[in-house]
Amino acid sequence: MLKRIFASALIIAVPLVLSACSLLPGGGATKAVTIKVWGLWESSTTMSRIISDYKKVKPDVTIIYEKKAPQQYRESLQNQIQSAKGPDVFIFHNTWTPMLSGELAPVPSSVITGSDFSKNYYPTASTDLKSPAKKLVGIPMEIDGLALYYNADIFNAAGITSAPTTWPELAQDAAKVTVKDTAGNIKTAGVAIGTASNIDHFSDILGMMVLQNRGDLKNPTEKASADALDYYVNFAKGPNRVWDEMMPASTVAFAGGNLAMYFAPSWRAIEIKNANPLLNFKVAPVPQLKLDEKKVGWASYWAVGVSAKSPNQSEAWNFVKYLTQEQTLITLYNQAAQTPGRIFGEPYPRVSMGPKLASDPILGAYIESAPSMRSFPMASFTWDNGLNDQIIKAYEDAINATIGGTPASTALQTTAKNVQNILSRYSTPAPK
Repeated sequence: MLKRIFASALIIAVPLVLSACSLLPGGGATKAVTIKVWGLWESSTTMSRIISDYKKVKPDVTIIYEKKAPQQYRESLQNQIQSAKGPDVFIFHNTWTPMLSGELAPVPSSVITGSDFSKNYYPTASTDLKSPAKKLVGIPMEIDGLALYYNADIFNAAGITSAPTTWPELAQDAAKVTVKDTAGNIKTAGVAIGTASNIDHFSDILGMMVLQNRGDLKNPTEKASADALDYYVNFAKGPNRVWDEMMPASTVAFAGGNLAMYFAPSWRAIEIKNANPLLNFKVAPVPQLKLDEKKVGWASYWAVGVSAKSPNQSEAWNFVKYLTQEQTLITLYNQAAQTPGRIFGEPYPRVSMGPKLASDPILGAYIESAPSMRSFPMASFTWDNGLNDQIIKAYEDAINATIGGTPASTALQTTAKNVQNILSRYSTPAPK
C-alpha cells in the first residue's frame, strides 16, 4: 500500500517462497498448497517476516509474494485472473470493487461475518467493499484519504495558532498568509485549491467538497454540486486568488515551503519529509462546512481480496484472515516503519486499533477523520485506467471550463453525462 512515490513503470516481481510438507496431527500427510500473493506497496523484506510467521501456523502452505508496480496493475490483474493464471490473493483499491466484480470471491463468514465487519471496520468500508450483488468481497489493509497539511512556520509568522476547522476559516487563513510580489504574482500561496493542472489530489478535494455540500457526484446536476465547484475554483480566480496555475505542482510547492496549506493522503508525508527534512509542518483533519453539521471526510485506501478463480480459495482466505488480524497489522506497520526512507507504516484499518495512532502527529488526523470518510471513484493515483481515471478527467474538464468562464452548472451538465456513461460500463452504485 504505501505508495506511489518511487513506482516504476515496470512490474517488479520479487518471489518469496517458503515451502514445506507436513503431517496432520493424526499422522496422515497433508496436501501441499501454494498461494500466490500480489502486492503493491509492501517490500519483500516486510512480507518475508509475515510469511515466516505464517509458516509456523501453516507449515504445509507455500506463500509466493510478488510486488507489482501500480502502472497497468489493474488491467494485468484482471487479464491474469480471467486466464486462470493470476494470483490467489491480491491488493486492490477500494473504488475498484465494481470493476473487479467478476474477479473477487465473496468473503466467507468463517473469515469474518457481516456484523463483525461492520463493528471492526470504518463505515466507508461496508459500502466500498461490497459487490453489486451486496456481497462483501474484500477486507481493508489500511485507512487513508485526505487530511490538511499546514506549514507551521508560515502560520506562526501570521499569528495563526491552529489549523482551520471550517471552510470559512480556511479561506480567511489562506488570504492572510498569501504573499504576492509587486506585479501580483504569488510567491507564497495560501492553499492549493482551485485548479486541476497543478494540484496533485484535486479530484479528491473537489469530490469531498461536493459530498460535504450534499451534492451528487454520480449525477452532479443539482445546485449543491455547482456551488461546490464554484467555491473550489474561486480560490484561484481574480486579484484575491490564493493559488493559480503559475504555481508548481502542489506537493513540490508545499515541500519547498512556498505553500501554507495542502490536502493529501498520509503517504505524501514521507515524500515531503524526504524532500525537505527541515520543513516544519503539521497535519490536521479536513475542514467542514460547519462544526455543528455531520462531518464528511474522504476515503482512498487499499484492501485485500481473493480471486474467484483461485483453486485454493479456502487456504487463500485463511491467509487473508491471518494477514488482516491485529498482530499481523502491527508487524506490517513496524516492519514498514523500519524500511529506509519510511517513517511509518499503513494507518490501521481496524476501529479498535485507532487509539494506537490517535496521538501520532501525522496519522492521528486520518484516524480522527476515518469514521466520517466516504468515497467515490475519483480517487487520485490509483493508475486504474478505468473508473477513477475516466471520472477524474470528466471533473477536470468541468474545473477547466469553469475557470474559463463557463457557469459551473453548465459545465457539470456535460460532466454528469460523461460520468453516467462511465458508471454504466461498470454498474457502480452511488456513494451512501
